[in-house]
Amino acid sequence: RIRATADAILIGAGTLRAASSPLRVRSPSLLKRRQAAGKPEQPLNVLLSASLKVPERSRFFSAPDVSRLVVTTRLAPKRRRERLARRAEVLVWEGRRIGLSRLMRELFRRRIRTLLLEGGGATNFEFFRQGLVDEIYLTLCPVIIGGAASPTPVDGAGFKPEDFARYTPVKTERVGGEFFFLYRRS
Repeated sequence: RIRATADAILIGAGTLRAASSPLRVRSPSLLKRRQAAGKPEQPLNVLLSASLKVPERSRFFSAPDVSRLVVTTRLAPKRRRERLARRAEVLVWEGRRIGLSRLMRELFRRRIRTLLLEGGGATNFEFFRQGLVDEIYLTLCPVIIGGAASPTPVDGAGFKPEDFARYTPVKTERVGGEFFFLYRRS
């Protein structure tokens, strides 16, 4: 349901390496709702990768019904950029890093008003660090993964207590054994 409301879904390279599927809406009724609202059938899939060290043959790049935007830097090998340009639009940023504020302006210019950030942890941290997260959807599942390399919503250096990103609870929903929480920026 959350994906169905998004104009675009964004992930980082680590998330693509961990799960190579395209980010799509599967429910026929939600697809109809998107189309009735004048949206494309599927949200734009956005990949951030400064180096483009990603699996080029992954399903993410082969789904015919999903539009893709790959945002990278000049650090990424030119040949790799050219190969991916056959399956996605590739934006190349000058410098060594992808400027997220600039990226948000570019997405807005492309009429992206609702961006769903699906991580991973390093990408999420940068969005939080730069104050670019308005809402958090958090799911609590009755499954414990454990281990130092377990997925986490936010990696990175972390925040000092005075800089903690603070959000207000808005909605809670239980579906089976899972709890879904919605928080908005305080």
